[in-house]
Amino acid sequence: MKTKIYEVKTIAEAKELAIKDFGVSEENFEINILKETKGFLGIGGKLEVEVKVITNGVAKAKEYIQMILNTNGIEGFIEKKEREGSVEFSIDAGEYNGYLIGKNSRNLIALQTLVSIIVNNYCEKDEIKTVLVDVGGYKKRREKNIESMAVEYGKQVARTKHPVRLDGLNAYERKIIHNKLSSWKDVKTYSEGEEPNRILVIEAK
Repeated sequence: MKTKIYEVKTIAEAKELAIKDFGVSEENFEINILKETKGFLGIGGKLEVEVKVITNGVAKAKEYIQMILNTNGIEGFIEKKEREGSVEFSIDAGEYNGYLIGKNSRNLIALQTLVSIIVNNYCEKDEIKTVLVDVGGYKKRREKNIESMAVEYGKQVARTKHPVRLDGLNAYERKIIHNKLSSWKDVKTYSEGEEPNRILVIEAK
C-alpha cells in the first residue's frame, strides 16, 4: 500500500498533502507521528509524519461495480479472484449482461478501465495489478473465437502469401491475435492507423 513521509508544521498540512499526492480522501489513510521537533518558545516546530493508505483497492473496486449495478437497478452477482499480480472480476447480471457489455464491448472496456484505475490508485508502483473485468463469460468466449480466427487467417496468409487486414477490433482483441501468432515462423502481425480506426495486419514473412 502507498506510504509517504512528510515533514510539516501541522497534521492538517500532512492531510492536505496526502490527499493531493495519493488522490484519495482522508478516510482512506492513517497518519502516524514519527518525530516531533519543538521550535523556540513553541514557534517553528515541525512534525515528521508517516501517511499510509489503508484502504484495499480491490475491495473498493468491487464496491464501485456494485454501486453501478445498484444505480441502474440491476441485480447481479460479482465474483472476485485474486492471483499474484492480478485480479479478475466476473459479473453475471442475467438479462442485463448485454447492457453492461455494450456495442463492440465498449461499455465493458470502459468499466474495466475505471476498475483498473481504482484498484491501482491504492497501490505502490511495484504493486500494480493487472485487472480483468468480464461479464457473463463474454471475454472468455470472445477470446476463444478470436484465437480461432487468428489461426484460420494465419494459415490462409501462410498458404496464399496475401496479407489479411482486420478492422473493427479493439486493442484487447488485437493483442490476442498478436500473441496467438507471435510464435509462427511464416507470418507476422502488426497494427497500423489511429484509434478508433486502427487495423491489424497479418502478413507473410
